[in-house]
This record gives sequence, C-alpha cells and structure tokens, in this order.
Amino acid sequence: MKISHFLKLMFVVTVMSVLYIHMQMKIYDFAYRGKVRQQHLEQLAEVNGRVRNDILRLQSSDHIGRELLSDNKQYQFVGRNRIVEVAAERPTWPDMIASGAKTTGGLVSKVMSLAFAAGEPGMSR
Repeated sequence: MKISHFLKLMFVVTVMSVLYIHMQMKIYDFAYRGKVRQQHLEQLAEVNGRVRNDILRLQSSDHIGRELLSDNKQYQFVGRNRIVEVAAERPTWPDMIASGAKTTGGLVSKVMSLAFAAGEPGMSR
C-alpha cells in the first residue's frame, strides 16, 4: 500500500470521526435544550393552574358577595332584625279552607276545597 493511499484513508477516517463526534454533541445539545424547555413548560403549566384557580376564586359568588358588602355599605345581609311583616288584607290559605270560602283558583282549588270539606267531622254524605 502506498503512503498516499494510507494518508487518504486516515484523512477520511479522521473526518468521519470528527463528524460523528459533532453529531453526538448536537444530539446532547438538543436533549439538553429539550429538557430545559420541558421544565419551562411544567413551570408555565403550574402557573397556569394557579392563575385559573385565582380566576375561579374571584368569580365565586362568595367573593363577589364579600366585595359588594365591603365596597358599598348600602348592601346588607338579611337578618331577623331586618325582616318586616306586612298584614294581609285577604285571609290566609288555612283560614280560607277552614271557612269554606271559594277561591278564584279554578278547578284544582275547587277540588281541594271539596276534599277538605269532605274530610271535616260533622259533615255527612
């Protein structure tokens, strides 16, 4: 074998080795970048979850009610001391049924009044 053929063969082997090493370095570089991007995506997903939770909490009826009550003092919760009872001019349902008064409700109310009237003691059929 001639020296020129040997040097050509060694040159080709050296170039191929350098290319192989370069490709391996690129593979590790891409893997490292992919790992960094994956960690970044996981951090973004975590932040997204926290933001979504905050939005849902801010849209909750409890939070909206507390904000209304804290900002505008004219809104107040209903309590027993704030209930006003108004006397009715018409008799209540139990009084109407007991007295046998006819209602203007239609067929259902007539059937109900007949059913209650038939069930009263002292009424004969």
